[in-house]
Amino acid sequence: MKTIPRSLPLWLILVLAAGLSGCATAPSENAAPKAGEKAAFAPPTDLTATLADPIDIDLRWKNNASNAAGYFVQYSPEANNDFVIITTVPPNATTYRHPRLLPNTRFVFRVVPFFGQASNVASITTGKEGPQQPPAPEPPASASTEAKYSLRSTATAGQAAPTDLTAKLIPPAGVELKWKDHASDADGYLVEIKPEGSTDFKASVSLNPGSTELISYGFPNETKFFFRVRAYVVGKPSNLAEQTTGADPSLP
Repeated sequence: MKTIPRSLPLWLILVLAAGLSGCATAPSENAAPKAGEKAAFAPPTDLTATLADPIDIDLRWKNNASNAAGYFVQYSPEANNDFVIITTVPPNATTYRHPRLLPNTRFVFRVVPFFGQASNVASITTGKEGPQQPPAPEPPASASTEAKYSLRSTATAGQAAPTDLTAKLIPPAGVELKWKDHASDADGYLVEIKPEGSTDFKASVSLNPGSTELISYGFPNETKFFFRVRAYVVGKPSNLAEQTTGADPSLP
């Protein structure tokens, strides 16, 4: 079982990014849908990048995949084909504004679909403010014998989804998540969070393929949070779109 750093500031990532951190490295692009499933895994098209004002760029694209779980919006800061993730958006999104960019700079964008079904939902309610406790020690887990299935086929994608997600409070404001991994070919795992009162889950961090746990601290106190995890594979990217920002409007 692969383990994850035990003090990852997951809530901070959620607040700063409303999706994946803008500094996250782009996942690999090795999804290879089988013949006959092109519509399910089709890449987005017709991506355009226009200036909303001198330093804000609006992206628009056409969704074509019938099976997408969402999209990674990516850009190349140096316009050199080295892409990083700006954010994730839901499968029905077709626009995104990249705000407050460097003036007089060329930017290159693309949109990449990802595929995979989410696990069951688990929740915790954090306690009152106080010293953060460490997680309780547990015996080493035995090697997994779970059957594995492909995420790259609509016939097996449901069986490849993670199951048995549990969320355990580490008082007063930490969480231990555990789940079963069933994916044979995942590019990674997304951990998605929804505070009580929010309408949507937000993808907050990406973990390595085969991950089955996450421990994180630093959540707001006395708040209920819902969690789910998603094994995912990355599809083919959209066309590239580029735009050059104008002069900084705050300067004379």
